[in-house]
Amino acid sequence: MVPTTARLRRRALLAVAVLSALPALAGCGVESAGVTGVTVTAAGEPVGVVLVCHDRIDAAVLYPDEPVTDPDAEVTAEAVEPEYTDSWSAATPVEDFSTWPLTLPPGSDTATLFWTPEEPPRPLKPGRLYTLYGATRDNSWSTDRHSFTLADLERLTPDQVSYTHGDTVRTTTLADFRAHACDGF
Repeated sequence: MVPTTARLRRRALLAVAVLSALPALAGCGVESAGVTGVTVTAAGEPVGVVLVCHDRIDAAVLYPDEPVTDPDAEVTAEAVEPEYTDSWSAATPVEDFSTWPLTLPPGSDTATLFWTPEEPPRPLKPGRLYTLYGATRDNSWSTDRHSFTLADLERLTPDQVSYTHGDTVRTTTLADFRAHACDGF
């Protein structure tokens, strides 16, 4: 059986996800070219956000890290193999700011999206920590990872973005994020 274009594309995106995760598992990583964050729509739907400070990215990856059982416990994104990954591919390389929906209603037409999901993204579940980052198909660059829960998203308004700077999670306006998240890169 000859693989279809869609099947080949899925395999390529899966390879990006796996190759992007391997350096993190090995303790070293792909050099960061920017910052990843999350925001929400007016309806509260989660949205991925990237700000590329130099170079480019052309893919994004979201995966669940671990169950969150104690809401007051410090949650860390351990380097463990994820249960699955949701991956998106950008229509053209992103060299500045971009956003995309992290969930899609059933039956959504993805053909018109700038960020095309490899498969329909899985719904986000309460009590899970998720990690999101931007990547490149050739594994040359990534963006800093940002981990979040649904509870974190519920505290955001559509004009805010939550992102990780070093070891600190910051929440700011989208305008401030665009103007200052790359400071120091």
